[in-house]
Amino acid sequence: MKRQFSTELLEIMESISGANLRDPLLSIFGAFTFGTVTAYIDNWIFDPAVSYFALIGLIAADHVTGVYLAFKRGVFETRKAARIFWTLIAHTSLLMFATQLSKGSDTLFWLNEGIFVPLVLINLISLVKNLALLGFIKKSFATFLHKKIDTYKNEIIDTVKKETEK
Repeated sequence: MKRQFSTELLEIMESISGANLRDPLLSIFGAFTFGTVTAYIDNWIFDPAVSYFALIGLIAADHVTGVYLAFKRGVFETRKAARIFWTLIAHTSLLMFATQLSKGSDTLFWLNEGIFVPLVLINLISLVKNLALLGFIKKSFATFLHKKIDTYKNEIIDTVKKETEK
């Protein structure tokens, strides 16, 4: 009776998840681990955790395209390829610091997003630049986006050009 119940339970779980649960203990442990990591990220690093996972994915995509571009140009360096580790640590530390400060003070409620949004924008611009250099998107789009976002740098460049023309 007990064996039949566990067999039926496994069949139900397989049909719901679409997974073949040959070792249900491993699946349960994996789900528990993922839930624990997500809860830790949610409470200590950034809330909601899915936004943090999206940032990590964006950083990974930017890094992969940058490494591919370096390979394609023949300028690949191992020390630069290992920067992803330090980038992830730095971004995670910034988000953790901002989260803890915003939890501790009601006046700093904006700090989480104030740190998160620039991190996303910087990595997104870098990814778009890499994709444009690789030929996956039009260079005109990347140039348009860069000019619209980095207007202060464009003003400085225009000022320097005008001064050198005089």
